[in-house]
Amino acid sequence: MKNAKYIFVPFVIFALLVLLSCKKDELKLHKLEISSETVVKGATSVQITINYNYPTNLKNVDGYVSTMSAMTVANKATATIDGKTFVVRFQDLEANTTYYYQFEYSNGVDEIFTEVKSFTTNDYGLPTVTTNDVTNITAESATCGGNVTDDGGLTITACGVCWSTSQNPTINDSHSTDGTGTGTFTSSLSNLNSMTTYYIRAYATNSKGTSYGEQKAFKTSFVTPTGAIAGLFSVSLDTQVMFSQGNLQYQASTNTWRFAENQYDFIGDANANISSTYSGWIDLFGWGTSGYNHGAVCYQPYSTSNIDSDYYAYGNASYNLYDQTGKADWGYNAISNGGNTTNKWRTLTRDEWVYVFDIRSTESGNRYAKSQVYGINGVILLPDDWSTSTYSLNSTNTPGASYTTNTITAADWSTLEGAGAVFLPAAGWRNGTNVYGVGSYGNYWSASYYDSNYARFVSFYNEYLDPGCWDDRTWGRSVRLVCSAEN
Repeated sequence: MKNAKYIFVPFVIFALLVLLSCKKDELKLHKLEISSETVVKGATSVQITINYNYPTNLKNVDGYVSTMSAMTVANKATATIDGKTFVVRFQDLEANTTYYYQFEYSNGVDEIFTEVKSFTTNDYGLPTVTTNDVTNITAESATCGGNVTDDGGLTITACGVCWSTSQNPTINDSHSTDGTGTGTFTSSLSNLNSMTTYYIRAYATNSKGTSYGEQKAFKTSFVTPTGAIAGLFSVSLDTQVMFSQGNLQYQASTNTWRFAENQYDFIGDANANISSTYSGWIDLFGWGTSGYNHGAVCYQPYSTSNIDSDYYAYGNASYNLYDQTGKADWGYNAISNGGNTTNKWRTLTRDEWVYVFDIRSTESGNRYAKSQVYGINGVILLPDDWSTSTYSLNSTNTPGASYTTNTITAADWSTLEGAGAVFLPAAGWRNGTNVYGVGSYGNYWSASYYDSNYARFVSFYNEYLDPGCWDDRTWGRSVRLVCSAEN
């Protein structure tokens, strides 16, 4: 036991010496080992970011800046430390001036100064501004804004955004004024035109001049006109239209035009009552029977002649409905539930009907589908932005499909129509005062003539569809009008 005592005492002394040595090492401040240094300069401020490897026990950093290399008179700025990074921001500097700087770092016990370095502030200049993304886009308005990140060393007297339908807009174009100084701002754009592409840039102005952020572009949405279905359909490479809410109808006793209340509504066999005094409604019309005396012998909606030459638009076999004054087109009329304004609507040409059915590109690749809606046979036209996630249809773009390929319930049709789908019911046709094919055949006029006897129309029935047919001008067929989204 005596020998063990003598052995234990030296061991305790040795352990205490080791502990004191470790404690002393913890208090020792190692030299700052910098892995990267970034200097971001303005005219009146400079930010320096230091990434370092050692020491691991760094607790405080102060930065000193002076116009003299001896650093005898210096301004102090305390750094923020985050992990192995510290940031010092020197402010209230003079533009275009050389400054010297160094750092004093500490672990709470020991302190060390780094070597002296220098930077030269920028001269006073134009501001620096960025452009925000455009949001909240409607047919007539949008929201944008920007961020003034550097004032150029001078006071920002105005900032905002400028916009135009031409690229690289300036403050000489439409613009907003949304404040002064640096930082973010929000801008509201109003009184825009629907379906129009605009270019926008943020701007900031100081006494040196105006600078601009990057350009961004956006397109305003469309306005759904009264009486239209809210879906856009391309009828050519650069033209989109919207279809009316239903087939065109006419009441002779009051000389009133209207659209059917629902897309699947049609008059049917009652078209046989057609006359100049009939108080009911008709919806099967001879070609060009708009009611305007445009030069045809038969221009009234209730005309029943079986002589094709009586239906020449403007009295000429080679004129289309849209030629001359345009008054041979049914859409020239004021439609009572379609805005009640003349020349607001029109009939698609033969080429436009073909484009809608067979040529246009859509987001889903689907353009149309044979179907039954509310038990009514017909064809569903799908808008350009149609998504299959909205509703999945069978045998799309298939002219030989049967009507029963797609059976649409009332609830399902509400979903389709709400997404812009158009339904053309098989409303039959009329020859004189005889009506045929109601519920089985769909015939929709185009605005294009074919020859001295015939005009173009869309024809479909079970397992058949052709958007470019031609036949007698005398026959009464359905009319579905369109208008532009800007109307």
